[in-house]
Amino acid sequence: MDRRTARLQKTFTSVLHGQVNIAPHLGPLFLEAMYTQQDPVACAGQLVASSSGIPALQTAIRYDLSSKFLNTHATAVLEFLQTPDLKDINNGRFLTDIIIKIVDPPMFWMAFRGAFMKGELEESAAASFGWLLLQLCSLPIDQATPYRQDAEMSSMLASLCSSSSQKIVTLGTKITEILTVVATPVTMTGPSGGASPGGRHDNDFADFRQISILPTSEELLSTDPPFLRPSSVLEDPGTESNRVAIHLDNQFRLLREDMLYEMREELDVALGRKKGHHKGVKIDGLSVKSIDLGPPGKRSKWGLVCVCKENLPQLKGLEEKERRKYLDEKKNFFKHQSLVCLLAGKEVLAFPTINRDETRLAKNPPEIILQFENTEGTRFALRKLKRENDIKLIQIDTAVFAYEPVLKGLQQANSLPLSSELLLYKKGDVLEEIPIANQATNVINALRKDPHTNLKPLLGTSSDIRLDASQAQSLLSGLTQKVSLIQGPPGVLDKFLTSIF
Repeated sequence: MDRRTARLQKTFTSVLHGQVNIAPHLGPLFLEAMYTQQDPVACAGQLVASSSGIPALQTAIRYDLSSKFLNTHATAVLEFLQTPDLKDINNGRFLTDIIIKIVDPPMFWMAFRGAFMKGELEESAAASFGWLLLQLCSLPIDQATPYRQDAEMSSMLASLCSSSSQKIVTLGTKITEILTVVATPVTMTGPSGGASPGGRHDNDFADFRQISILPTSEELLSTDPPFLRPSSVLEDPGTESNRVAIHLDNQFRLLREDMLYEMREELDVALGRKKGHHKGVKIDGLSVKSIDLGPPGKRSKWGLVCVCKENLPQLKGLEEKERRKYLDEKKNFFKHQSLVCLLAGKEVLAFPTINRDETRLAKNPPEIILQFENTEGTRFALRKLKRENDIKLIQIDTAVFAYEPVLKGLQQANSLPLSSELLLYKKGDVLEEIPIANQATNVINALRKDPHTNLKPLLGTSSDIRLDASQAQSLLSGLTQKVSLIQGPPGVLDKFLTSIF
């Protein structure tokens, strides 16, 4: 280890351990010590794990806001954070937390943005600015809004998209796509041009991100057909500018309607409107007792404590210890976080979830804690519970837990991977090539030079591997393109792919 490397490492370690306070003269040294680390993941982990790490990074990156600093140390830090492995940690949240700390308070961000607008950034710094803006626009809506609605956004995008660097242009294109996706127009009509989303009931909105995952009472009673588009809408040339937004919107509505169909079917069976067997528990005569906030010192999300009119059939005739033992052994009985339907007579009030408190369930009569999600739905349910006497609870067996994370993911999505290849591709478009490993590079170069070359020495196989022209072209497409479709009867190529993968 040379003298400078040793000094950098000593500075980095001393700051992280709280032995040295970060100061203006140490700022650039600390940043250099960070972005020259050989293992970015380990380095970022040390920063986050140390109580001094992230505050030191926040302070060091805003000590000097000159163009020279932004083009050197600041750019190097951002390039360090672009390491692909960092993006993979905790579904990107690990990297997002670090980025938010860098731009908040906003002194560094405002200086960096200003330097970009004035044209003071070199190409590498401009690329890092584009990358940072892309990350900020990709944040959840409440955090991303100030950046997406920046007064200078159109100017910034124009500069990015007109750059001579293809990398910077690509960043500008991705940001444009995000802004298009999140600004779903309310006038996106159906194929007839007349039907449009919104207005059918209290949970029907033009912006699908405002739709509550679980249905409301008014929604279940509505006889209007849901707003769904056929696939032909995505093939219409007129939808190209907002096709990604339309696709996300429609996928959400289609999947949610699939979930609602199962819920309606189950409720119809449970309420006797259709023949069939309902597997869940059904309880009549509930009454509201109090609000539960969890035990002292370990507070949880609030829940409504409801008392059963009589003991549950499964617990009848059992002493309290026996009831507790039954509940301990039968974890799927009133399973924690399982969905239930709360009704007044036959009117659906809400779809709360169970907070399984075995001590309360073991009482005679049992007490059940219900937790609510939707604010308006909660208000409606509470008003009804105050006035109505015939309160019922039905356990829902529909696998809402399987639908919910996907539906929430669609609502939070602000872009669509491979959209250029899958939704926007037109015949003649040049497909972007992907980064390739060394072994694949050797195979690609050999096949491009001679499609019939023997691949045996490159792959170290025991037998010769020679492809015909179509097989070689298919393999090249599979190794170099983000998306490729290889069709044909079994043959040499299939055996080759099997030997590799």
